[in-house]
Amino acid sequence: MKHFFEGCLITLVLFSPFSLISQDTLNLTLKETEERFLKENLLIMAEKLELDIMDLEIKKAGLWDNPEFEIEHQIINRSGKGPIGFTGSDNTAFGMEQLIVTAGKRGHRIKLAELDKVKVEHQLQYLTRQFIRSLREEFFKLAFLNRIEGLYQEQIDALDQILSTFEAQQDGNIPRIEIIRLRSLLLELEKDYSEILGEIEEARQVLRILLQLEDQVPVPQIPSDISDFIDLSLVPQMDELYERALESRRDLRVAQASIASAERSLMLEQANRYPDLGVGLVYDRLDGLVDNYFGITFSLELPIWNRNRENIQIAQHQIRQNELLLNQKEGELFQDVRAALNRYQRALRLLDRVDTTFEDEFGAILESITLQYRQGEMRLIEFIDFYESFRDGIKRNYSVQEELIQAAEELNYTVGEDIFQFNF
Repeated sequence: MKHFFEGCLITLVLFSPFSLISQDTLNLTLKETEERFLKENLLIMAEKLELDIMDLEIKKAGLWDNPEFEIEHQIINRSGKGPIGFTGSDNTAFGMEQLIVTAGKRGHRIKLAELDKVKVEHQLQYLTRQFIRSLREEFFKLAFLNRIEGLYQEQIDALDQILSTFEAQQDGNIPRIEIIRLRSLLLELEKDYSEILGEIEEARQVLRILLQLEDQVPVPQIPSDISDFIDLSLVPQMDELYERALESRRDLRVAQASIASAERSLMLEQANRYPDLGVGLVYDRLDGLVDNYFGITFSLELPIWNRNRENIQIAQHQIRQNELLLNQKEGELFQDVRAALNRYQRALRLLDRVDTTFEDEFGAILESITLQYRQGEMRLIEFIDFYESFRDGIKRNYSVQEELIQAAEELNYTVGEDIFQFNF
């Protein structure tokens, strides 16, 4: 299923007709983004049609077989005359037979079709969950990239103003080596800035495709305070998470439904040991024991050579096979939940070391440092060190915050339900 989902997303990206160049901005909260996605996504719409198909399969499984009708007419009559005629000496016979399914086979087939629908429902929900995870990842990624881009732009603008002022001075008070070093610093910032813009465009493109946007630029709207993203006081426990995952994970539900389907298949194959009964009516105009002969027929298959033992054994093996696969999935799930929880706990510890007021104070600090340098109160090496440290600090602070949110979403996805609620 994972490979199928990845293939679907790659196909959407490669064959999307949408232009990379957009004009209008579209401000979206996470809730609005998910609502639009569920409404517009073509793959999910197509998968929902599969449920209608399964309803028809259930109905079809309960239908009786059509009766068979056969007619026979004599080519040459008793007097040796022909060809076909409809005289008093020409014989006509017909027969009609209805197959009666025995041993509850029809009921088993209906149950099998219903279980197939259950599996399709769980697969649809699992696929939707995978898409939602990808949607949230790109949403959060783009939101934090937009923040980083804004702070980088402030740094570049401030440094560009300094350079413009220094280059305009003609009195030689500014050593040329300082101007060269400042240009080099500006180039480094602009290079990083260009890479960030490239990442932003990639994230925008994925969101455009998932949301079926054409000429609009998605702009994620997120809270300014990290504590407004999720409840940081929530302390999830491993045992509780695993129990909830066993109940909520749709791929496990599919595996459980596969076992139930295999068990029902065994019941059907056991019922197939008993032959179905054919009941019919025959009429013979002239060639019966008496003229205008009517008779009743009964037919059934004699289970002499094939008593369906092999199919029964196959069904038994399929039950065991599906049980083993379920046990394997449950074991993998335990490890996945533990890994996701460990990732979240590591991210939470890192967040405790981050100054989350960094962005609010950034503009004032940048202005103060720039003023000190322009007034000669700060040496060039100190000024450059500040810029480089701030550049690294921007990425580090936001990467820690984004990692926490992404780790929380991974835990949500791994458990199969939203342990952490994103109410924005």
